[in-house]
Amino acid sequence: MLRRFKKESLPTLGGIRPQTDWEWLSVAQHQGMPTRLLDWTANALAGLWFAVAADTPDENRDGVLWILDVDPENETQPAAKDVFSLNRTYVFQPFHLDRRIVAQSAWFSVHRYSEKVDQFIPLNTNSRFSKSFTKLVVPRSRFQALRQELRLMGVSQATMFPDLGGLCADIQAEVLDSWKSLTTI
Repeated sequence: MLRRFKKESLPTLGGIRPQTDWEWLSVAQHQGMPTRLLDWTANALAGLWFAVAADTPDENRDGVLWILDVDPENETQPAAKDVFSLNRTYVFQPFHLDRRIVAQSAWFSVHRYSEKVDQFIPLNTNSRFSKSFTKLVVPRSRFQALRQELRLMGVSQATMFPDLGGLCADIQAEVLDSWKSLTTI
């Protein structure tokens, strides 16, 4: 997938020229391609927006905001190690190569793969990270009101995804949320 992304994405990158696999994966992840990176944000409001942004088909499902306190020993510089041969899990801030990375105050975790159990090791079972988690539950009943409050604070689809797709999705979300407010009176 990464090899194809490198070959075919250049005309759409608008002058961005990622140099390392870390940079390529960061851009690909923020454009929606599955990678081995897990998205995080340093912006609490952005994190809350992602927790409440979408109405899920399951109307009873609450949102979750995960907070990770990262010890500096678990951070890495993306150029320091080969992303495909890590012997442990790291957290890193990507280079600001893409407007979405900047807008979302992006950070990533990249997880160690265990051949013994044939899977990537999740943070909650990783001894370096398992005690560094805080889970905040956002009640489903508050999603619409929180989206409206976040919009007033300048956090919306358009600011999280600063491109035409984000603008179009934001216009649609604003109209739908306004319509829902009118129909629930």
